[in-house]
Amino acid sequence: MNGLEQEYAGRIVFQKLNADEPDGRAALKAYQAPGHPTVVLLDEQGRQVWMRTGAMPKEVYLEGIKTLLSGP
Repeated sequence: MNGLEQEYAGRIVFQKLNADEPDGRAALKAYQAPGHPTVVLLDEQGRQVWMRTGAMPKEVYLEGIKTLLSGP
């Protein structure tokens, strides 16, 4: 995630899953992700607030993080 794990440590929990392993396949199915890589951002209640599929530049991920941190 282009260093975002370190930049947002303590504010956001990052979890990486492998789509070739059972947990990763289950996550793709649960979030109805069309492929991988997929990034899903969840709020504190576990609700999906943002999702993108495919390799993205850091700026796209920052848009999602801003959406997540701005709250409802």
